[in-house]
Amino acid sequence: MNHELDNDQEEEHSGRSFRRDARARRVNTMEMWKRGTLDDRPIKERWSREFKKPKIKKIKDPSEKFDADDSVEGLVVEVHRRTCVVRLPNGDSVNATYRAAVVYELKEFPVVGDQVIIARAKNAEEDAPYSLLRVLPRKSALVRPGPKDKSRRELVLAANIDQVVVVSSVAEPPFNYGFADRFLLAANLCNLPLVMVLNKTDLIEEIPQNVKDFISIVDKFICVSCKSGKGLDELREVLKGKNSVLSGKSGVGKSSLVNALVPEAQLNVGEVRELDGKGRHTTTSSSLFDLPFGGRIIDTPGIRELGVVEMDGHDLARSFPGFFPGEFFTCKYNDCMHINEPGCDVLARVESGEIPKARYASYLRILDSDE
Repeated sequence: MNHELDNDQEEEHSGRSFRRDARARRVNTMEMWKRGTLDDRPIKERWSREFKKPKIKKIKDPSEKFDADDSVEGLVVEVHRRTCVVRLPNGDSVNATYRAAVVYELKEFPVVGDQVIIARAKNAEEDAPYSLLRVLPRKSALVRPGPKDKSRRELVLAANIDQVVVVSSVAEPPFNYGFADRFLLAANLCNLPLVMVLNKTDLIEEIPQNVKDFISIVDKFICVSCKSGKGLDELREVLKGKNSVLSGKSGVGKSSLVNALVPEAQLNVGEVRELDGKGRHTTTSSSLFDLPFGGRIIDTPGIRELGVVEMDGHDLARSFPGFFPGEFFTCKYNDCMHINEPGCDVLARVESGEIPKARYASYLRILDSDE
């Protein structure tokens, strides 16, 4: 009896060994074929499942299920996961879902400011949900790189805009020189003018020199105070009749500014943390608001970091704002990085005080972070 059991165990062990060897041969055969050491003649080996040709699922055109006559053009005013809020020509706002085909065609998700085509499915009831069929071409966009694990794929923050308005503060939280420079670079690369709004001016007696240095290179600069109302009329004139993106780090008073410009917005306002002097995020998604005096603003979430879009180190060295008078490259060597190269005009101007040291330090920080 024991002898028979031993034979059965040996046969079971032999079967397991055979299966292991067979799997190894299948994998080895595939590897040999990949390396070119095995020709394409038919063989009896069966490749393992993971080496089979994957099935490619065809993405269906969403317009197949919709009548063209029932479609309508609208404006995206909010974007959420798989849905967006679209304002119709009659002023009504509806929810619309967006499918994989739309994202695949655009190579990007719809964003606030997009003009889109939406429709209900054929023979659907009047209260049926809308679907987003197409995103119309954008005349402009503000973009920033995506996460590093996504190969720095660009992310669009807003579409069809006329200018970028960056809100900063000198105190609570302190002015962030590097962040302001990054936004100026992003605006320049997107061919958009930049308006600098210095908020909370009621907390300071005088504008620091490093902020004055930045004022000299932006397209427009306005000092405001939501508490006293200072500068708000001037800001309204700058925003009037234009589509503007409102951006800035958390805690600088973006939400308070929107509430002052659009009273019915009623955005939540957060305070600055006492421990680190940084602001709390009160805006969680981009939203579009109509200005009562004409124009629109897109309020974007507070952004802690903004990378430089599509720009390597040499491009940054040649186009950093404020480095060259008239924006003409004046260094001796075309590939000068302004670090320790001979004949560097930037280093000479930093040494003479013509270029502020804070601006040069900001350039080095951006250069190091993008390498």
